Amino acid sequence: MKPVHQHPAWFGSVMGTGATAVVLLGQSEVWGIAWLSGVAVAFLLLASLLAIALWPRYGRRIANRAELVAELGDPGHGAMLATLPAGLLILAVAWARVGPVFIPVTAAVWIDIVLAGLGLVLALGLGITWAHAIASNTHDLASVNGGWLIPPVMNLIVPLTLVPVMLRYPDQAPWLMVVAFAFLGIGTVLFLAMFTLVIARLALRPRQPAQMAPSLWIPLAPAGILGFALIRLLQTGQEVGLPGFDSATAGVIVASMGIGLGLWWALFAGYEQWRLMREAGVPVHPGWWGYVFPLAAMTLSITAVGTAMDTTPVQVAGAVAAVILLGVWLTVAVRTAGLVRHASAR
Repeated sequence: MKPVHQHPAWFGSVMGTGATAVVLLGQSEVWGIAWLSGVAVAFLLLASLLAIALWPRYGRRIANRAELVAELGDPGHGAMLATLPAGLLILAVAWARVGPVFIPVTAAVWIDIVLAGLGLVLALGLGITWAHAIASNTHDLASVNGGWLIPPVMNLIVPLTLVPVMLRYPDQAPWLMVVAFAFLGIGTVLFLAMFTLVIARLALRPRQPAQMAPSLWIPLAPAGILGFALIRLLQTGQEVGLPGFDSATAGVIVASMGIGLGLWWALFAGYEQWRLMREAGVPVHPGWWGYVFPLAAMTLSITAVGTAMDTTPVQVAGAVAAVILLGVWLTVAVRTAGLVRHASAR
């Protein structure tokens, strides 16, 4: 395992914290709890501070192309570098969604545009470089892990960054909607391909080591984001009056299917987590943030379905998921703080 300060998954903290901010604002709106919007703002600001503090760790990597390509080719850790563009994209979504609570909407949307632009450039660059690095080496199936799903997840987040832009500037919606669905297609196909590899690895190779336990939960992220993004795109098309966008039914169907997959996979991952903790324990490392964002993605999807269908049981399920998410975020944050203190004391 890489030293703590060199671990490529640190930006997962930005992903998890930013997504939690969006979840909290959604719960505030569903249940009319005003103070939750203030908590959402606090999480947004924390995510932004984390991004600023962590940026140098990744900037140095990007500046040295030879070392970057070599690290991307590492099957165990390379894909985790995608947490950088994914984190920037999530932060863009969070600013557009939560930012208007305390700053003008136009300012929030432009922060979204800037962060999304930077995240998109890095997503394309790192994603293609990672794919090339993996394709250029011969890896055994045992090298595959849930972290390989992070590059596809990057593409699924892009449509969510474009939704606020289309709503603010509806005259730009026609071409932005095409771009949004293009990235939704990229992310969906890559997710299905990589998820097949993950299942094959789990079925045909020995169990993963305990340190890889967080990667077992990553499939919940694309399973949740895919349907959530589709609902938001269809709703946005309706709001701005695009021809043919007259219902979000397809989004609700896909999101519900993704929720079913996510809940089934959570039971499987939970059982594997319990087994690993009993046998050897799961060592704490920055990859633990892989527990947070997938759960946030699933919570967003459940909440979106509950709101679209106006059904209380599903909305309650979203609230329960949000409470669990907060508990997981707090646990990972405390463990991470302890890890940093321990590393600093050495």
